[in-house]
Amino acid sequence: MRQLQLDIEPQLDARISDFSGPGWGHVIDAVRQLHAGLMNRFYVYGGAGSGKSHLLSAICDSYLEIGKSAIQVSLLELLDAPTEAITSLDQYDLVALDDIEAISGVPHWQRAVFHLINYNNEGGGQLVFSSRFAPIELKLELPDLQSRLTQAVSVKVPNGSLFADRQALVSSVLGRRGIHIDEQVIDYLLLQGPHQTSVLLQTLEQLIQLLKGEKTKISNANLRQIYALIDEYR
Repeated sequence: MRQLQLDIEPQLDARISDFSGPGWGHVIDAVRQLHAGLMNRFYVYGGAGSGKSHLLSAICDSYLEIGKSAIQVSLLELLDAPTEAITSLDQYDLVALDDIEAISGVPHWQRAVFHLINYNNEGGGQLVFSSRFAPIELKLELPDLQSRLTQAVSVKVPNGSLFADRQALVSSVLGRRGIHIDEQVIDYLLLQGPHQTSVLLQTLEQLIQLLKGEKTKISNANLRQIYALIDEYR
């Protein structure tokens, strides 16, 4: 079964290997427990742009690779849709709900997610949640849902401050796409570029497009242009 996102946003190019940096060790350990069936609810949280959506996409991809069904949905994008949009998700082996804080102040969506948790649990499925806030910091009007979320195994994702985390991310993305970028550019990106995972990935994609087909050594003039592009994302 294909990973779906209900035509809300483009599929992220993400793999678990992107998170091989030391700061992500505790997160990936938890993902391994998820794969082993040692938990049925997993909750990740961290600041905006810290790579939570990328991680959820990677987890879904890892399930698809072993023949299980997975779906990733952004609740923020679904708020204006009828709650029936997620009533059939309990058929999936893994459901990844992004932006769980978006349903704060929206009781009918809180009830829908609560029922999804119950149906998913009865069917032996697993759920992954992401949020900018820790479970106890969520301001939900439905106590039962708040309780379910606080019972989940929760981990905070790193903020990108570790050089080794950024290096592992960039190396993984370039490696699987078979792309080579001049080391001067990579060094500048990692040292002077943005630290947040999502912004770093956006910057890297811009560089890939800018340097597409570049076979010769980059001139100083081109280097200045590239460095200026990276500086815009800081």
